[in-house]
Amino acid sequence: MNPENGGLSQEEIDAMMGGGSPSEKNTDADDGPGKTVGTEARRTDQASTSQAPTSSGPTIVPLDLLNQDRMNRSRMPTMEVLNDRFARSFRGSLFNYLRVNADIISLSAQIQKYGEYIGKIALPSYFVMVSLTPLRGSMLFIMDPYLCYAVIEAFFGGNGRLEPKLEGRDFSVIEQRVFNKIIDHAVEDFTSAWEPIIKLRPKVLRSDVKSQFVSIASSTEGVVGSVFEIEMERWSGKLYTCIPYNTVEPLREQLVSGVAADQSEMDPSWKQMLHMDIQNAMVDVSVILASQDIPLSRARTLQKGDVLSFDRVQDARVYVEDILIGEGRYGAFKNQYAVKLVSYRTPSEEDVLQSIRLKKEGINNE
Repeated sequence: MNPENGGLSQEEIDAMMGGGSPSEKNTDADDGPGKTVGTEARRTDQASTSQAPTSSGPTIVPLDLLNQDRMNRSRMPTMEVLNDRFARSFRGSLFNYLRVNADIISLSAQIQKYGEYIGKIALPSYFVMVSLTPLRGSMLFIMDPYLCYAVIEAFFGGNGRLEPKLEGRDFSVIEQRVFNKIIDHAVEDFTSAWEPIIKLRPKVLRSDVKSQFVSIASSTEGVVGSVFEIEMERWSGKLYTCIPYNTVEPLREQLVSGVAADQSEMDPSWKQMLHMDIQNAMVDVSVILASQDIPLSRARTLQKGDVLSFDRVQDARVYVEDILIGEGRYGAFKNQYAVKLVSYRTPSEEDVLQSIRLKKEGINNE
């Protein structure tokens, strides 16, 4: 500040207007007359800032209506439960066939494009196409090369010490027969696992080592792919299952909700068949025309040919499977002895339990 007039000097005014401090201006003056480096730098920063887009604004993404996925990528809890059931059942089948303990873990059940799913599988793998009647379409069971090697080693008693040579190797006819037997067990266990959802009637269509010969969908179509990690003593591999999304789409509500509807609802056809079977069941009917109480001492002296006299009774007791159901009048009908039921008694639960107990005691006594 100039003490003589109480105002600001020219250098201080330039500094306040953005020219920098006097020392900075003197430094900048060395670059040439009438040129200020600090001022030009600030102008450059302001220009770049004004041109840069702001991050706070909304991001616009183009939408292609012709290339949208039609599949729903939501989780399928029921699918995971079905895979766990299949893994437990298939574990027992492998032990019965190979006599080797196997640990099977269901790794994932995801919806993805068929081309992406097949592209992740190592070659040479064994592909088997299976129909899923009454559902439309077919599914794939895929044994990766490591599982194929593990099955062959376990089946023929290998020790697992040699590293498998998988590249450029073809499967022989005998090896393919072993693979087909493994797939047959897998298909059977898969059908049992899905029985709470739908009763499938699968059928093996064909098998190959190249995926293009057993294709079940186009590369852009969605599929439900599951992966199972199988470890057997000294070997391990992966089993893949692949179902087109369009095939299981009618069951989507059950697969997403996590509840199998047919477990709580009664099938009308099953109810009718059960009713018919019960109605056609054969039962034993016995009729006691008369009875008499005698002392034990007299009963021990009875011989073959002795005659016991009874008083004539009007009604006889009728039993079904040793359970009293009522009384009837005996006589003849079409030249045969017959009983006409005149009174009916509804059996109780105690009567049924007592009859069962007496039969068991009778069998044990014999």
